[in-house]
Amino acid sequence: MTKYVLLLLAILWGFFVTESHYVGGYYYSSVTMKISDINPNLLTHIYYAFVTVNADSSVTIQNERKGLVKPLAELKDSNPDLKLLFSLVNNNGSFTKVASNETLRASLIKNCYQLLEKYNYDGIDFDWEFPSLADIVNFSALLKEFSEKFKKHNYLLTAAVNPIPTRSYGYDVPEMAKYLDIINIMTYEFYGSFSAHTGLHSGLYPSSLDSAYEKKYLNIESAIKNWANAGAPKNLLAVGIPFYGRSFNLKNASNHGIHDPINGIARPSSPSYLQVINNKHIDYNTVWDEEQQGYYKYLNTTWVSYDNDRSVRLKAAYCVEQGVKGIFTWNLGLDDVHGEISGVKQTLLQAMNDGLNKAKK
Repeated sequence: MTKYVLLLLAILWGFFVTESHYVGGYYYSSVTMKISDINPNLLTHIYYAFVTVNADSSVTIQNERKGLVKPLAELKDSNPDLKLLFSLVNNNGSFTKVASNETLRASLIKNCYQLLEKYNYDGIDFDWEFPSLADIVNFSALLKEFSEKFKKHNYLLTAAVNPIPTRSYGYDVPEMAKYLDIINIMTYEFYGSFSAHTGLHSGLYPSSLDSAYEKKYLNIESAIKNWANAGAPKNLLAVGIPFYGRSFNLKNASNHGIHDPINGIARPSSPSYLQVINNKHIDYNTVWDEEQQGYYKYLNTTWVSYDNDRSVRLKAAYCVEQGVKGIFTWNLGLDDVHGEISGVKQTLLQAMNDGLNKAKK
């Protein structure tokens, strides 16, 4: 009896935590996070990263020898409402080749369907980074044909997309919206090795120092507006929360604010949240940017943009206010999984849920 009571409580707790909002997490093979570390009641969807699409339309499960696919599916024992998806990635232009050929498209659909049936997964995610204008018709055709097959079997179809929803990135947004169940906007890496100055790599709002281009495209607020204005219903849109930071080398240690000049990236270039908050960073100066609602820290010529539980809660609450579907993260293993520093297990994932729930009250 106790076993069934606990299962019922787990189910109810999972429902309470996420309610009607989507909380997605990409799981990539990680030494810091075993599958047994994942709390399935803090998530509605988990993405297995990755499955490679080959030029002949065959698919290859990455890290298959590690035996991670089936244990992920077993998380449904604790949360029967949990959805599991395979995330597909490119292989030297394979998406372009497969999408452009009707026979290869049909073969890919068949191969993906067989994967879902074999492993008891619930859908396919397209992480095509990125289609071009030449792919726009074929990408839409690929999604349409996947949708026609999947809807018959109640399988999900999602895509991870660029924050900028232009046709030059291969997006016919109204067409995509017809076939996708979730559009995961990768609202991170707004600043990186390509940048000339510092900036929050996942800022919620623009900075007053931003150029017109940056204000229009390089923040979460604008990404939601741009995708909605391009034709995507807000209830399909999900905002990405990075569980990692971006590091830069300042040109001058005395100039360490937003929009100060940089000399490329520092190492590690994409530190995990745990790396950012560990004791090696204890001497760093920590700054809260009120305009953009995010953090950065600096020491000498090293400058790091990152999120913590406070900024994550604010982003989650903002997403509720905006009426989008929910939030997701890349990736679960970059969190303070065991609460080593913060004292809270899966600190940022818990903050995602806290932000959603507090905004709903």
